[in-house]
Amino acid sequence: MMAMRYRIALPADYPMEIIERRIAERGHLTDGLPGLGLKAYLYSRAGEDGAAANVYAPFYLWRASEGMRDFLSGPGFAALCGSFGRPVVESAVAWFGEWKNDVAEARHAAVEKLLLPAGEGMDVLRAAQEGWRESLWNGDGELAVAAAFDPASWTLVRLRLSRRPFEPDGGGARELYRVGRVSLG
Repeated sequence: MMAMRYRIALPADYPMEIIERRIAERGHLTDGLPGLGLKAYLYSRAGEDGAAANVYAPFYLWRASEGMRDFLSGPGFAALCGSFGRPVVESAVAWFGEWKNDVAEARHAAVEKLLLPAGEGMDVLRAAQEGWRESLWNGDGELAVAAAFDPASWTLVRLRLSRRPFEPDGGGARELYRVGRVSLG
């Protein structure tokens, strides 16, 4: 499984209703997309829900790299690039990505990007993320969790989707978003 995301920063005066309308009108186009596990249509409004800026930031979990390849080479991504320019696309190898049957009810997301400690073995880091997942997964709040690592930059990327809002972390490692829609492959 692969995690993929891009983050499009928008001007402070950008009418975020455009993003909400885009998600409402086009979001269904990724339902059933070959190779896709999950796509969360994430966005934030500056000053709301702990967000610092207006941002459109979809997060994908791909079951197969061919699905990711075909999406990035296809008309949907070309349309996004036509509207906003070509974004930097981050990808990472997923240790896990899990979601519950009612994941479409998610309204809030938290995305964390953290440096992996150089002195720790990958087996230890993976076990720590498995523990993180277990600590969240058995409760009733989380609808999806994922952890992935980028071996080019040795960063960890974690995703949480929930019905309830998250608290800002104060350190800036956690980005908070609204969930406009969830598509499943």
